[in-house]
Amino acid sequence: MKEADKLRMLALRSHKLSNEAEAKVEQKRQLVRTYLQQRRQLRAQLANATSISKHNQIISAINELADRIALLEDSTEVEDAAKKARAVANNETEKYVEALIAIREKYSQLEEKYKDLAVDQTVQAAIDKYGEQESKEFKLGPSSSMLPLDRKLKKLEETILSEEISLREGAGDLWYVSVVFDGDRAAEMALDTGSSIILLPWETANDLGIRPDSEAPTLHLVLADGRPVEAKSVTAKTVRVGKFTVENVECAVLPAHLTHAEPLLGQSFLKHFNFKIDPASAKLVMTRIEN
Repeated sequence: MKEADKLRMLALRSHKLSNEAEAKVEQKRQLVRTYLQQRRQLRAQLANATSISKHNQIISAINELADRIALLEDSTEVEDAAKKARAVANNETEKYVEALIAIREKYSQLEEKYKDLAVDQTVQAAIDKYGEQESKEFKLGPSSSMLPLDRKLKKLEETILSEEISLREGAGDLWYVSVVFDGDRAAEMALDTGSSIILLPWETANDLGIRPDSEAPTLHLVLADGRPVEAKSVTAKTVRVGKFTVENVECAVLPAHLTHAEPLLGQSFLKHFNFKIDPASAKLVMTRIEN
């Protein structure tokens, strides 16, 4: 149990570090959006430039923003750090869960042993004889130190939320899962641990009632086949898979002409959990540790 306590603290700490790393990724995305917005505003000002000097000044500012955007988009340092932090958090969570499972198994074995001994007539006779010698009644059962252990173990087990969710296998090694948006609209989506965000084709987003407005920020993404694309950022109020719900989840809505794009369940949802795909049983195993 002492070892389990240590593993729990390591798991919680690793998830905190993972969340901090993810926050840096989001800060980078937000900075790129800000620079893109500033560049659009400067381009709009070019038409109203009243002098060559002003024109050149605006062009210089546009080029400076373009360089900043390129540097940010070319660098993968924060994304790599976030990916590494997620892997560590998943690993630490798995070790903690396995430790609790092992402790519960040992505890259950002890309970069964007590039950077996309780109906053993030879053991009961020995207890009765000892009681007569001591002029005291004795009863076979868990020690006073074992009972609090069970209570503590149950308390720790209650902080772990876990569920196995059915998957459907698709083409190209893709696994699909049912995802519920905003409480009442569902879509089957491909699991993509390499995607930083939930990716929605235009038609899927429309069916889900998640429609970007004219003020929606533009996201510059690269699809799995290497094609660059501009998508619109929208926020889903809730996204649920099985019993696990996350609020205010960022999604990217693709342009309407990309009609064959797959809807992808990416890290803007998955980063909140420890998860693994079990191909043998076609299950998604999701786990979350509550503080």
